[in-house]
Amino acid sequence: MPGLNPAAATGLLVLAGCVPVAGPAVRPATGWADPDGWDDPPGCVVVLPAVVPPEIGLTAARLEEAVAGRLSGRIDLVLGPGRRDALSRRLGLDLGHPVDRRRFAALSGCRHAAATRAWGGRAWAVVWSETRVGLDLAILRLTDGRRLWQARGEGRRGDGGVPVTPLSAAVAAGLAARAALDDTAMASALDDALRSALRGLPDFRDPQAFASRNSRVRPLSSRK
Repeated sequence: MPGLNPAAATGLLVLAGCVPVAGPAVRPATGWADPDGWDDPPGCVVVLPAVVPPEIGLTAARLEEAVAGRLSGRIDLVLGPGRRDALSRRLGLDLGHPVDRRRFAALSGCRHAAATRAWGGRAWAVVWSETRVGLDLAILRLTDGRRLWQARGEGRRGDGGVPVTPLSAAVAAGLAARAALDDTAMASALDDALRSALRGLPDFRDPQAFASRNSRVRPLSSRK
């Protein structure tokens, strides 16, 4: 970029290299992972414990609550972390084990689950800061673990700039610091990531309408 001090540019690269934001290793396909699984659409989904690396700065409970909130707009009954843990304790089951997942499905009547893995984190390179949240989300059957639907979403919040003059460097540093200290950045990035990931998930709260758009799925009234 014209006018950019080479020393400043080198310093930026070095600083940015010291604070990498973690990313996904493999990008999964988005949408129907197993179309055959939708012969029996989910009426209830339990949100499984999320996988959240510590460098992201996001707690698993916060992510699970956010996932439950978003899914409740697409599925009739969603068991968030609170109800999930209470029910699991009462039944004496551990949803981390396949056998217990099958028993949970049989005893609770909630036969589907949402599994979430987060990636991303925070980066601050003096004149630029960024909060990045990425999500891999899947709907699966508890009875056999088969993945039925999957998607990926990502949200970013950041501010700053490339220093061209001492004044612009000071302004960029101030903007970066303000963005890095913004307590709402993580919540906003997470909301964007969830909205992006769930954009293609059908609304299962109206089975008749869903069946009319998917000829392979029989309406609930026609099932024995």
